[in-house]
Amino acid sequence: MADPNYYETLGVSRNADRESIRKAYIAIARASHPDRQASEGKRRSAAEARIRAVNTAWNVLSDPTRRRDYDLSLPDPVRKATPQTTRPDLSDRRPPPPSGILVPASTAVLWKWLPVVVAVLIGVGLIVGSAYATSQDEPKSSSNGATATQTFTKGSCVVVTPGPSGKVALVVTCDKLSSGVIDSVVQTPRPCPPLTTEFQLFDGKTTLCLVPTQ
Repeated sequence: MADPNYYETLGVSRNADRESIRKAYIAIARASHPDRQASEGKRRSAAEARIRAVNTAWNVLSDPTRRRDYDLSLPDPVRKATPQTTRPDLSDRRPPPPSGILVPASTAVLWKWLPVVVAVLIGVGLIVGSAYATSQDEPKSSSNGATATQTFTKGSCVVVTPGPSGKVALVVTCDKLSSGVIDSVVQTPRPCPPLTTEFQLFDGKTTLCLVPTQ
C-alpha cells in the first residue's frame, strides 16, 4: 500500500487553505505528542513517528513555494479520470445523412420562397399604409394653411369662421365685419388680459387675445 501524501497525513483536502491546514496540524500534534503517551513501548514509538510525519507535512504545506512544487510532484487523479474527447473532423465536407423526413418537391419549393413572399407582402403593406397616412394628413394640412399663412399682430382685425377641421381665424381689413381686434398675441397656455376673448390657433402654441368690435 502506498504511503499517504502530506494532505492525507494531516487529513485535509488538496484545495484546503493554509489556515485549515494549520488547524489540522495543531490538532494532530497535540493528540499525538509523545509526552501524552506511555514512557516506553510501541505506543510511544508510534506517537513519535506520527509527530515526525505531521511535522514534515506541515513544513512543506505551510510554505507556498514548497507546497506548489510538492503539488506538481503528485499524480493528478482528476486528470487521469477525465475521458479524452474526440474532436470532430471539420475538414469533412460531405453532406449530412438524411434525417428520415421526406417532403414533396412542391412543398420544398414553397418553403424556399416563403421568406421572399413574406418580405414582399410586408413591403407592399408599408407602402399602402404610408400612402393612406399621407392622404389622411392632407385635409388637415390644407385646413391649417389659412391660419398658418396669416400674420397676426396687435391691432389687426380677424374673423373667426368654421373650417373643415374646426374654427379658423382669418385676418381681414377693419372696415369689414370682423369677430374682434387683436389686443395681444400670447404663448399658450398664458392667459389673455381681462375683457378679452381667447382664440387658440391650430399650432397649439399661440393664443389670440381679441377685443370685440363695436
